[in-house]
Amino acid sequence: MTRIPKWIQRKEANKLEYIRWMEMFLMLPEGGVRAAFPNTHSCRVRFTAVRWPDGIECVRCGGRDVAFLEKWTLYQCRKCRKQFSITAGSVAHRSRLDLRMWFIAAEEIISAHANRNEDVRLHGHSMAKRYGISYPAAHRLKTALIKDLSQQPAGGLMGASVCVQERPLSRDPNRSPQE
Repeated sequence: MTRIPKWIQRKEANKLEYIRWMEMFLMLPEGGVRAAFPNTHSCRVRFTAVRWPDGIECVRCGGRDVAFLEKWTLYQCRKCRKQFSITAGSVAHRSRLDLRMWFIAAEEIISAHANRNEDVRLHGHSMAKRYGISYPAAHRLKTALIKDLSQQPAGGLMGASVCVQERPLSRDPNRSPQE
């Protein structure tokens, strides 16, 4: 039995990771997230549609009899009376940052990883300066998004929300380029 050196295993893992980031990059909206989601409302609509494709359900009991409290932009389950937002239990849970900012940062992280320049663009201090937020908030935003976007298969809930285009056909890595 031949043992594969660890550096070759890491190199292969990096290739697969790069392919995954590139697939997400190709599924980003044409014109960018800022054009596809011009305001927070459009981000909320998309996030809700991806999270609950069959309609909104309670995060506690799973009930579908849910009312929208417009004054606080919350939902309330009529069965168990639980109030929740669309970000409850997600990567953006309890965040004071606008959902649109999460979408824009997710696009930036996907682009940086796909173009292999994450070392240049994704420093917490530079993100804090670009978004006009504190360093701790930028660091949390970056680490939470990278963790969520690294999930299989479609980059977690945020990745599925931001990547709106059809999934590109993946080439089978076992096939030769001529096939």
